[in-house]
Amino acid sequence: VEFSERLEEVTGNAFNDCTNLRRITIPMKDNLFPPHPVLHRCTQFDNCPNLSTIDLVGGIHNIISSLLLKTWRDDMNHEIDSINFFLPHFAGHEKIDAIQPWMTDVLRKIVHYKAEHNKLLKEATTLLELVIWKAKLDEKEDSSHEGKRKKAKIDVEVMRKEKRITSGADIVIKNILPFLELDE
Repeated sequence: VEFSERLEEVTGNAFNDCTNLRRITIPMKDNLFPPHPVLHRCTQFDNCPNLSTIDLVGGIHNIISSLLLKTWRDDMNHEIDSINFFLPHFAGHEKIDAIQPWMTDVLRKIVHYKAEHNKLLKEATTLLELVIWKAKLDEKEDSSHEGKRKKAKIDVEVMRKEKRITSGADIVIKNILPFLELDE
């Protein structure tokens, strides 16, 4: 069974007694499996003993492939694949008890890695801006020293202020940053 990423929830008993159900493709969303209103527990996969594979649909794979560090990508891929290792070992009525905490863990980790990604991106952006600014400042100081050797004192503060504006860092950052940010 394959669902699109627009699926909002799978209600109680949706696949109850589907003994031929082996694989399901779902989006990675919080609260995708609400509890049964009468039984007050999740019953979506009760008596589905052959359900052994969960595939994910949607943008989560793009987000993972865009993470900055390979160790993060590997960790996320391992976490996603782990359900398919453990799920066959659960009894039919316990499948949902394995799926829900797995989804919670995956979502928690992706939020954590996205925050770390954005933190590193902000740091890299700041460094890039400083490098561009410093290069322009050094360029201006070199040309000032060559053309005005007789001038005893260069007004460094005025030059720094001017370079902040004319270095082009604001343009570079504005055009590079969107390529480095994670899509939702």
